[in-house]
Amino acid sequence: MLTLFRKLFLFVITSSLFLMAVPVSAHNLPMGCSFWAFGKNDIVIAMDFKTDLFPEIKGIKEGHYNLDSISDEQLQQIGTDVIQPYINEKLVITVGGKAYPVRVNKITKNINNYTIWLSVDHVSFNNTGSPVKIVYSLLFEETHDEHINLASGYLSDARGDALQKVFDYSSPAMQMSFENKTRVWQFSVKGSADAHEGNIWTTIREFIPLGIEHILTGYDHIAFLLALIVIWLPFKEILKIITAFTVAHSITLLLAATQIVSLDARFVECVIALSICYVAVENLFKKKVHYRWLITFGFGLVHGFGFASALQELIVGKSNLLVSVVSFNAGVEIGQLMIVCVMLPVLHLLKKVFEFRTITAGASVPIFLLGFTWFIERVFDLKLLWF
Repeated sequence: MLTLFRKLFLFVITSSLFLMAVPVSAHNLPMGCSFWAFGKNDIVIAMDFKTDLFPEIKGIKEGHYNLDSISDEQLQQIGTDVIQPYINEKLVITVGGKAYPVRVNKITKNINNYTIWLSVDHVSFNNTGSPVKIVYSLLFEETHDEHINLASGYLSDARGDALQKVFDYSSPAMQMSFENKTRVWQFSVKGSADAHEGNIWTTIREFIPLGIEHILTGYDHIAFLLALIVIWLPFKEILKIITAFTVAHSITLLLAATQIVSLDARFVECVIALSICYVAVENLFKKKVHYRWLITFGFGLVHGFGFASALQELIVGKSNLLVSVVSFNAGVEIGQLMIVCVMLPVLHLLKKVFEFRTITAGASVPIFLLGFTWFIERVFDLKLLWF
């Protein structure tokens, strides 16, 4: 018995150190989005940043501004004193090889976001197609290169699909051109025979990696997956569990992202935390678990709303909405498969050293503690963990 407890203690400590060492967070990616309206002689830009991301902009944090009670006049002064120099340094726009100044017009604030309104005036678009190049490097330095921004471009004098581009540290530049006569997007200087088809493939290429990144940095989803499969189960049962989770969160991701069904984001995050606690407790106190796939399906529906909360910030432009959602979900599935493919061999190796019941208990204790801590954080709006 003493040997068993020693093994259990050792495994709990090892599991805890492993979990705590991963520098990721649950649904806290520093994401933003921007809207670009290209007119005949100007470009109007609106950049949205969450209320917890905007203060990270260089110069704002150092200025010790009290953004909670700031007046509109003071906010506009920040636009002049801080944001304008920052934009001059971090955003470069050239048209036909000529660089144009980007002017900060105003900053607006609502309960969830700050919006920086920008404009580029007196742009010379010629009739043969003017290459437009945008180099975006906002918030990369402040977020340790983790910030991503989904840019959606529109032609202000014609209908058509939005051009979408995800700016991130590895891909900060976008170049495209369009012809004044037809106002059709072309995705390179040479152009494309089918702008709509190019748009779809661009969306797929952008949103699949976003889905992969979201689940690989969604610590709560990873903890939930580990809790589901850390008990001893035949491979057939594990396959049923993963399939149930996939089907369930795919359903609610699609419904929530397309705004057919909506739930309060805070409520969803709290239930996700409780789902982790529930499965961990079940692992600890039940010798044999029945119908885990069914429980997984129920909780998977809630996790789908969690995936959608991140996706909704990035979906812009109705024309590619379904493609964006399906591509993002495909990325989530790929990332989920990657996680499971790592977990199962590790569990198999541990099984050669420890009894499986010891493995289950040793993993479930830190998973429960994480889930319970997330629940407390989300209910009371606290920050208890450093990641």
